[in-house]
Amino acid sequence: MNFEDIRPYNDDEYHRVVETLFKVTPLMDVVNAYLPELASGELEKILLSFKTINEFQSKMVCRVIDSVLASSVKNFGYAGLDKISKDSAPLYITNHRDIVLDSALINYCLNDSGHNTSEIAIGSNLLSEPWIKELVRINKSFIVKRNIPKQEMLASSQNLSAYINHTLKEKKQSIWIAQREGRAKDGFDKTAPGLLKMFGMAADGNLLDHLISLNIIPVTLAYELDPCDGLKVPELLKKAAGEEYVKAKGEDEMNMGLGIRGHKGNVHIQFGTPINEKIRELSHIKNRNELLKNIAAIIDKEIYQNYHLWNSNYVAYDLLHSSKKYEDKYDEGGKAKFERYMDDKLGDLKGNAAAEKIFLLMYANPVLNAEASV
Repeated sequence: MNFEDIRPYNDDEYHRVVETLFKVTPLMDVVNAYLPELASGELEKILLSFKTINEFQSKMVCRVIDSVLASSVKNFGYAGLDKISKDSAPLYITNHRDIVLDSALINYCLNDSGHNTSEIAIGSNLLSEPWIKELVRINKSFIVKRNIPKQEMLASSQNLSAYINHTLKEKKQSIWIAQREGRAKDGFDKTAPGLLKMFGMAADGNLLDHLISLNIIPVTLAYELDPCDGLKVPELLKKAAGEEYVKAKGEDEMNMGLGIRGHKGNVHIQFGTPINEKIRELSHIKNRNELLKNIAAIIDKEIYQNYHLWNSNYVAYDLLHSSKKYEDKYDEGGKAKFERYMDDKLGDLKGNAAAEKIFLLMYANPVLNAEASV
């Protein structure tokens, strides 16, 4: 298998790439905005002083994330990493809410707790500019090819599967990947069995044994507020009406920027434990598709049960159901605050019953899933 066109850059490629990124004005403007304390020329000097990509991530990328958290998050927390060996190389599978921050925050937590950071799966559809591709590849990202000709899809999936297997077992390097392609824009987190099918393409023998060998650990990201929630409503309205939604040019980039800058309220990340034993209990299932579906359900249940529910989730659930079921979970003044927030984010769609239901479901679905997973 040839991984050259999808793999992250190595340490010996770091300086060449970072020197090209100095010339990218939009990128430098963003970094300077988050690190205003650095004098002119100091940023370049610091970046060139790093010898490894791990050092770049630990001392620069995490420094930028610190600034992002300080400016857009009320309280940030994580738990569960103390139960994961620092010598292990798990396959972290998470729910997917934010294009950039999901993986960035996972690596921020790993670095903060003394674990090695993960390699990150990123869709080629997000690499709209050559410099973005360069930036993500020096940040331990490997590329998942999207929108390729149908006749190339099988070979591409096989190569990706082989790369993931090689990275976990030969490089002893953990990996982060979202549980499905694209964000869960409706707040309903669900693992795609097709993702597990792709992992299984690298199996030498028994599929179940191979999936156990990947050491899958589900991780749950819970944002109290989604800065892009209002942007998602028109798309979900169209889809609910059975109409096709066509993305506008630059829409992904706009969502990336807003997701980073926008206010997110409280954020919590819960690292789970390996699901190897739970997968092993499915050894009686001989039908391949049925097995994958059941493993996906195990991942979903772990994500649902580990979801840190916030004021926004409880209020949205009660508003959606015209109930007071979770009233004791609200923050002080939390209901009125969330209603004002919703009205503001809906804008011209305020008062549109279908739009309001879609908005409330975005925040209520994690509660509905948590209830169903008990």
